[in-house]
Amino acid sequence: MSRISVALLLSEQDINWISDILRQADADTTRVTDVKQGLRAWNAAPADLVVCDLDELGDDAEFIWQRMEQSPDTEWLLLSRGDPHPDWNAKAQQCVATVFRRPVDPELVQAFIDDTLMQQGQSSRASKPILTSQANQFGYLLGSSAPMRHLYRVLKRLGPTGANVLIVGESGVGKEHVAKTLHRLGCDPNAPFMAINCGALSPELIESELFGHVKGAFTGAHQDHAGIFHQAEGGTVFLDEITEMPQALQVKLLRVLESGEYRPVGSTHNQRANVRLVAATNRDPQQAIASSRLREDIYYRLAQFVVNVPPLREREGDIEALTTHFLAELNHQFHTQKGIDPQAIKRLNAHRWPGNVRELKHAIEHGYLLCAETILPDDLPQAVSTPTNTPTAMILPESLTLDALERLAITQTLARCDGNKTRTAEVLGISPKTLYNKLNQYQSVSSSSTAGERIDSDRG
Repeated sequence: MSRISVALLLSEQDINWISDILRQADADTTRVTDVKQGLRAWNAAPADLVVCDLDELGDDAEFIWQRMEQSPDTEWLLLSRGDPHPDWNAKAQQCVATVFRRPVDPELVQAFIDDTLMQQGQSSRASKPILTSQANQFGYLLGSSAPMRHLYRVLKRLGPTGANVLIVGESGVGKEHVAKTLHRLGCDPNAPFMAINCGALSPELIESELFGHVKGAFTGAHQDHAGIFHQAEGGTVFLDEITEMPQALQVKLLRVLESGEYRPVGSTHNQRANVRLVAATNRDPQQAIASSRLREDIYYRLAQFVVNVPPLREREGDIEALTTHFLAELNHQFHTQKGIDPQAIKRLNAHRWPGNVRELKHAIEHGYLLCAETILPDDLPQAVSTPTNTPTAMILPESLTLDALERLAITQTLARCDGNKTRTAEVLGISPKTLYNKLNQYQSVSSSSTAGERIDSDRG
């Protein structure tokens, strides 16, 4: 294992305490107290890390910028009093240098050096590059665990029947991939496949997208528009997040299911629907019916067969196989040869994956971008890299209303997801549109409360 090389181009005053920091690291350290002489004696790539006193250079600072341009793989840490020097600032920006202003906090220097040594040291821990996928594939789906093999058998039987299907599964399990696989197994796999997310569009826009509209049907309808039912003639229409579809539109969809006909917005003539309907939801269908999110008659008409997609945490052996698949794709796309550390694999297997396959793919992309040659545990997203033995408990105050409980769940989940609203919606099992509406509602309530407090204060 090669040692990390560090060059200290510092005054006597600084070189001792920084040497103390490096003493615990397994680094090959070169100490030079004459900074100008050290830079003049520079060779092509003298060190993995250089710590240099910028103030010692004076008018010879041009030396350092030249050396930095010559050694793009070297990490630089510059110390400076912070005296205004526009030219130096511009050079530091161009070279993407890290500059610490005096007085320097030793703990910050310690953290910077530790992080740099860890990153530079990854090459000595490099795992075998992942260039091939170990994930078996069926249609658009990946995995060979027992739950996935059962799913494949079901899809093989359902595909050629042309029956309407309701796909049920958590966010991120790949429900659209299931729908596409069903479509490919149908009587005419070359027919159109058209998808629409019912939770991402307004009620007016969903109706127009599904059924189309005629010129003049509403403001902005300057020409006829063919809806998805027309565009997918002879093929498949996939309605994602069907439980987010407004009740009024569900009634119109029921008419299509019962009569096989629909009417474009603003038209006086019915058109024939010749499509297979596949819908999906991340909610329990019976609970959705009980809460009036899904009409019962729609459910029984639409769900000639219900397909349940297993969550990733129940797919034993698939996590590592999917990891190789996603990493091999990234290596192929960017012409790299990166691998993954066994400890990182261990963390992946231990995670519960509330966002399922979508979350795993994001985690591998995150690790790929941060790592040098090998994905280490710390390169993974924090939710994955930090091992947890028990689920995070939500602390509930006494006398909490249902609305307040909902708000608490949303705000705490948003905090755990580092403000990522898309991932928060996935974890909570709601659409991004629903989440944004809730957050806007909370913001409006907070603004009203603040205004009320100001009025009361003015009165006082």
